[in-house]
Amino acid sequence: MTKNLILVFTFSLVFIQKSITQEVKFGKVSQEELNEKFYEKDSSANAAILYRNQKTYFSSTVSSVELVTEIHERIKVYNKEGFDKATVTFNLFKSRGTKNKVSKIKAYTFNLEGSKIKKTELDKDQIFKSEYSYNYNQVKFTMPNVKEGSVLDISYKITSPFYFNIEEFRFQYDIPIKKIEAELRTPDGYNFNTKNKGHISFYPERSRKRDVRMNMTVDVLNYTLEDVPALKDESYVNNINNYRAGVLFELTSILVPGQRTRYYSTSWKDVAQTIGSSDDYRNELDKTRSFDDSLDIIIAEHPDAKNKMKAIFKYLKEQISWNGIDGKYFQKGIKKALNEKKGNAGDINLTLVAMLRYAGIDANPVVISTKENLVPYFPTVDRLNYVIAYVVLNDQEYFLDATDEFSDINLLPIKDYNWQGVLIDNNNMVWRKVGIKNPDPGITQYMVNATINEEGGLEGSVMSRYTNHSAYSFRKGFKDQDLDNYLSTKEEQLNDIEISNYKVNNADTYEGYVSETYEFYKESSADILDGKIYIEPNLFLKTFENPFKLEQREFPVDFGYPVKEKQIININFPEGYVAESIPESLILKLPEDLGEFLFSPKIVGNNINLTVSVELNKSMMGPETYPYLKEFFNQMVNKQKEQIVLVKAEP
Repeated sequence: MTKNLILVFTFSLVFIQKSITQEVKFGKVSQEELNEKFYEKDSSANAAILYRNQKTYFSSTVSSVELVTEIHERIKVYNKEGFDKATVTFNLFKSRGTKNKVSKIKAYTFNLEGSKIKKTELDKDQIFKSEYSYNYNQVKFTMPNVKEGSVLDISYKITSPFYFNIEEFRFQYDIPIKKIEAELRTPDGYNFNTKNKGHISFYPERSRKRDVRMNMTVDVLNYTLEDVPALKDESYVNNINNYRAGVLFELTSILVPGQRTRYYSTSWKDVAQTIGSSDDYRNELDKTRSFDDSLDIIIAEHPDAKNKMKAIFKYLKEQISWNGIDGKYFQKGIKKALNEKKGNAGDINLTLVAMLRYAGIDANPVVISTKENLVPYFPTVDRLNYVIAYVVLNDQEYFLDATDEFSDINLLPIKDYNWQGVLIDNNNMVWRKVGIKNPDPGITQYMVNATINEEGGLEGSVMSRYTNHSAYSFRKGFKDQDLDNYLSTKEEQLNDIEISNYKVNNADTYEGYVSETYEFYKESSADILDGKIYIEPNLFLKTFENPFKLEQREFPVDFGYPVKEKQIININFPEGYVAESIPESLILKLPEDLGEFLFSPKIVGNNINLTVSVELNKSMMGPETYPYLKEFFNQMVNKQKEQIVLVKAEP
């Protein structure tokens, strides 16, 4: 019995000892942390979060309720590439004079000098505040005395008057995390939807406690995660934050004894009705006195409804330019936006709806979340950040976004293709989700005529055409470019050819296709060995590398829009030469008709004729297709490396 008691007592001591050693106190780091040379579970990491603790809770005064978040974060910097983690930035939301605030910033840099730990404190003068944008202030600082091996210890407090909007709890970053703890306390009667996101499994511990700050019982959620891998970005990701491990919260109701129960968004219909009940949607859209006679003239000139829609769309794009601010509500209102000729997304696209209605066209707002914003995982008002116009004519759907110089009807900015939208048709009492029309394929076509000489020099001409979103992307990339700088970059991208006589047509408008022509020269575009000419027939239009490098991928591939590209290349080679070998033709298909690659070379006389086409038939492909897509691009890259070998003909 005595022996058992001793064992139990010893075990208890060990457990207590372990608990004590695991406790992380701000401002006190260990020799072990400073001596650590790399992160054991990911030696490629330039830095790691050793510990992060977040406490979010409600705090009340006689006149207000606030949401408070306290953070303690400890970061290990392993090498110079990790120095960027020494810069900390807070973007603090503000709205109509109400704003989030950061306070109690304390931070230390720890270094090991010999066997002693040196502690350098962040000076208050090193903290800089600025107005970042219309909706955000910014606070920024860089930790002092950062070296390879430093440990950074940072704590701060964020206070928000927007207590109904709990920010996402993020549990994954672009560097690995050893341990992260997060706690949320919500007052009794405040009901929130929660949604885990990302590809890491975690579950909270739930409890109820008495909170002296609120003088009431609160619901408590505690999250603890260990050894969280870094979230690694890759090509063709719509928004990496959609796949970051974390928790989203959405207020659904407030039930306080003695007060009227308040319900918030519990379904998408509720969301639509909540937005639709605002003055912007209920009254402002019908204020047609803001329109002048020029709109009446346009309406009279186009009796056909579709042509009328196109003309009004074009007219509005000329009247109001976008100020770069998203929004589902007016910032200025119709009259002021038209007078100042500038406004946010709400000003522009809600004015477009109003103009179309004034012309007798059935138009309504559709509220969305853009790609820069998170995909809404459950019914939400706050996480919808943008509005576009929606028209139905003869059972055909049309989506319009007039904020972008190069957008067109049913050709939206790429950011708009993120999710379904929420239709708000107050006149017909229709509030529902609506699928945004998928974009047509972006078509790119090349015609190349070239001549190669016996020394491997190449010269010729290129004609290219871009249609739909390919034209949109070209226009966005070409706009406001210095032509010399643009051509210099293009020459580098096309394997260092020299471009001359460059011409581009229709790049400064949003309608129709874009075409370009140019001549090119490259002194050495083929290998000459033992009297043979080795040439890659794709020339400078080949795909140089596989954009997909991860072994596995847990998030979708987003190309933005379906793609169709076709190249017809004709290369005239010197008289007296014949083809000794030529790559075999290849047709490569992705499963479920997701895509196709065609490579078809021929020799006709002293000409190489090559046809290459690439089709990607869906803009978004799920992670289950990634192995096929990666191999598809791998084989495509390798095929385009294959050479045609020319030799002198026997006399």
